[in-house]
Formats: sequence, C-alpha cells, structure tokens
Amino acid sequence: MSMQTITTTDAHLAQAYFTVLVEVAKQKKMIPYGQLVEEAKRLYPNDPIIKSAIAVSAGRRLNVVRIFTNQHDMPDLTSLAISKTAGECGVGFLKSFDPELVRKQVYAFDWHAISSDFSGFVEVTQKEIRARKTPKIKEPEALQMMHTHYKAHKDTLPKNIAEHRPLIIELLMAGLSPEQAFEQAVSSTASA
Repeated sequence: MSMQTITTTDAHLAQAYFTVLVEVAKQKKMIPYGQLVEEAKRLYPNDPIIKSAIAVSAGRRLNVVRIFTNQHDMPDLTSLAISKTAGECGVGFLKSFDPELVRKQVYAFDWHAISSDFSGFVEVTQKEIRARKTPKIKEPEALQMMHTHYKAHKDTLPKNIAEHRPLIIELLMAGLSPEQAFEQAVSSTASA
C-alpha cells in the first residue's frame, strides 16, 4: 500500500486501530482481527465509520498503521493483530516479517510516551487525500464499474471476492481504477 492509495476511511479506521493496539501492546498481548474491530467500535460507539467497519478489511487499515510506525521508527504494532483461527498474523505479514521478533520489539517499546502523534499523521494524510484531484465517483457508477470488472475477470478472482464488495466500492468512489480497487481488496485479505 502506498500513500497514494490510502482513503480517508483507511486513515480514520487506522487511527482507531492504533489506539486499540497501543493498549494491547502495553498489556503485552495479541488481539484477533475481529476483536480489534469490535474494540474500536466499543471505544468509539458514535462514530459511523468505525461502526460500519468489518474485520475482512482490517489488514488494509493495519497497513496504514505500519506506514506510521515505520515513519516514526517505532516497532510494528500490527504484529499484535492475529487471525483467530490461525493464531498468527496474516500471510502478507508473515512473508515479510518474523512476528515473534517484531512482538518482542513492540513489548519492549515504551508506548506510554506516545502522544497524539497518530492523530497528526491522520490529519495530514486526510488533507493529502482531499488534495488529490481524483474524480468523485458516485455509488451507482462504482457499482457498475465493479460489476463490469468482475464479469471480465471473475475466473482470476478469489472465490470470496464478494466479501470485499464494500471495500471495492469505497475504493472506486475514492478514485481508484477497478484494477487497483480489486487488487487492494484482494491484498487486504492476504495481509490480514
């Protein structure tokens, strides 16, 4: 994921997940993706974006957290988010990192000293997103684009692609091409 493909929803949810993960790090624990999403909903019960979050797209939002921790030379908090069934990080994380080693770094880091740095990061990121001159696509057009792309490529798409429908629509409405939107949705599962 690059800064160019982050949506305002990605940044918004990443901020909530960051808050939850810092608390999990202080307790030296791990948290399943679904529980991460539910804990964010509990902390922000009146936030409509967080209220509609789903665990399937959590990996995408965790990538935003990883960008922030990398930029600030912090250990990768996303190593604490795990699959409930596998008991470990997603395939995307495992391809690039040793989760046990990263978790040791996370647990040794002083998270009590972290202030609202992430809020500033989200604010700047959202300003950059708004500054992009991407065309505003309405939902009916995004639905049509998604349907057309799906019909043309359904043989090459994962069987569970329908689970990513809300994310694909969101990405299309944010100005990504159908190819980029489907790729991002598929990769969000691989990294989750």
